[in-house]
Amino acid sequence: MTWALVLTVLSAEPEPPALPKQTLVFYNARLAQRQKRPVEVLTLWLLRNGLKDAGKPGTHDAEFRSLLWAATGAMGLCQDGLARDDDERGAGLWPLGLHNHVLNARQPDDLPTPYEAFEVGRQQRLISLSDVLDDEELQAVSFSQTSCFTPALTQLEYGLNPLEDLSDRLVQGQLLRALLVKSLETVKRSQVTTLAAIEARIFDLDLALVQLRGRRKQEVSSDAASAVRGTNMSQGAAKLAGAQAARALSDPKQVAFLERTLSWAPSEWLTLSKPRREFLFANARPHARDPAALTTLTLGVIDALAARNEGAEAMGWIGTLPDADRDGVTEGARGERLLALAEDSGFKERSVIALHRGVRQLERGELGDALRSFAFALAHSDGSKASSTVHPLARRWLSYVLARYETSPQVLATLKALVPRQDFNPIIEELIWAAALRADTTSFDRLAASIQRGGSFDDKVARLSLLAHGKAGDLVAQLKEGAKEGPYDTLRFSKQLIDTLERDEAEVRRANRALLSQLLDLLDAIGAEPGVAKTNERTARELAGRVQALLEALGASAGPNANTRALELGHAAFAGSLRLAPSDPLPWPFVPPDVEAPSAFTPFRLVPLEWRDAGGALVFGWRITE
Repeated sequence: MTWALVLTVLSAEPEPPALPKQTLVFYNARLAQRQKRPVEVLTLWLLRNGLKDAGKPGTHDAEFRSLLWAATGAMGLCQDGLARDDDERGAGLWPLGLHNHVLNARQPDDLPTPYEAFEVGRQQRLISLSDVLDDEELQAVSFSQTSCFTPALTQLEYGLNPLEDLSDRLVQGQLLRALLVKSLETVKRSQVTTLAAIEARIFDLDLALVQLRGRRKQEVSSDAASAVRGTNMSQGAAKLAGAQAARALSDPKQVAFLERTLSWAPSEWLTLSKPRREFLFANARPHARDPAALTTLTLGVIDALAARNEGAEAMGWIGTLPDADRDGVTEGARGERLLALAEDSGFKERSVIALHRGVRQLERGELGDALRSFAFALAHSDGSKASSTVHPLARRWLSYVLARYETSPQVLATLKALVPRQDFNPIIEELIWAAALRADTTSFDRLAASIQRGGSFDDKVARLSLLAHGKAGDLVAQLKEGAKEGPYDTLRFSKQLIDTLERDEAEVRRANRALLSQLLDLLDAIGAEPGVAKTNERTARELAGRVQALLEALGASAGPNANTRALELGHAAFAGSLRLAPSDPLPWPFVPPDVEAPSAFTPFRLVPLEWRDAGGALVFGWRITE
């Protein structure tokens, strides 16, 4: 019994040392700020005051003050008397906190007098963030916006007029820019992930201030005559603003900044809002000196957007790539990730990605992968902006790949599993034609048995069966016999036969040279038949010309009427003898986004993050984003 007790004690895990209450309060405040609960941050600071008053000083007061600046700025609360956090351990966020306060501040709330609470048997008092509250007060505390002197004093500090109205965007913009420039000095680089959002905002503010100053100048210089010409004045003001913005963008400092943004990592670009990201990139791209580096950056942002399931924006970034870089989007793991994007991501061009992947797979001889890619493109083509092009092209490519297989039960099963139901029968019909022209009896019989039969298609299968079994002469004799009762059906079948051969490979046309010669004689006979309808005569002559073009491309005789047909205006020599696959250009519906300058007067979001530095120490850091 004694030994069992000793073993139990030895096997028990030691409990971790309890954290000080002040540390727990600080950790909870960071968690609250991360979860967008600034009121809770301020309440926890007041709790920290009480603990300190009780003789329990905090060990993270400098970092806690950064939280105060972030929380008060998010709520637009007055920051008078709040100590700046640019000391040894603070993150130096106070300029950004004040920046957010200027944008979020509203008219001061009408505060109730403390005496009104006595009527209901309660007590009420005004507090500051320096006060110590008891437990009951902490549970009932609330925060309101009041008048504040910090913005005016900061204007004075930076050489601006403190008496000017901060509700004026021109006045406000100058203070905001000064605060952002100051933040580049105060923010601890070791405690933030990136300063890209601040630098981008300074760029936007510079453009906005140029336009605001121009508008102010236009307003001051306008007279009564220009006021009467309201429409003309508005157009002139718009032209003036555009010219001023163009001049601002060509400023050497702005150009240098735009060039520097192209060296940012994709993660830095993603700290910006979508409109700001697209606007900045659209202006930076023309200044790229290294096209390969620009492509690498663009692909990196596309990867990051795909990882965040933001497919709609990713389509716009794909549209900025040059044509030579398309394979970088469609091939490999990146193409697979784009195909795997969820429907709700907004990515509408998965069928286009699959179509391009299938062509590359086919070029590499990967027939099985190409088959699946084309079937995927066919199944998802309805969602594409180029669906009218993607759908028929994907079906043609799919038929092209399938024609290279002997149609086995496995191939049929793959088709049934991957191909949409409305496309299954048309594809099988195309494969029946391909098998007949190649004299592939095994595939022909298997395909004919798999398709839903009935109606005129049974007659077509019966005719093609003769061709599949090497009886081209019997097929032409049957067509000739049918033409005696009426040439329409014979001409329609002949047209489909010629259409199919024109799209097929040279080897297939060469193997059917005898069939073409016999078909040419039949068409000439129909066109020369006394009393034949003009429509049928014209169709027979047109088809005969196309057969002649096919035969001439093969170096074969085109019959006794060849010279006459060659003189017809509609005659053209067949130029597709070297075609190995569907020759239609592949669609690429990706276009750059239409960008507009985003508002420069929006608050930042200051998000607490933690990580370990090179020495393993815990860093209480921040992400500055929009």
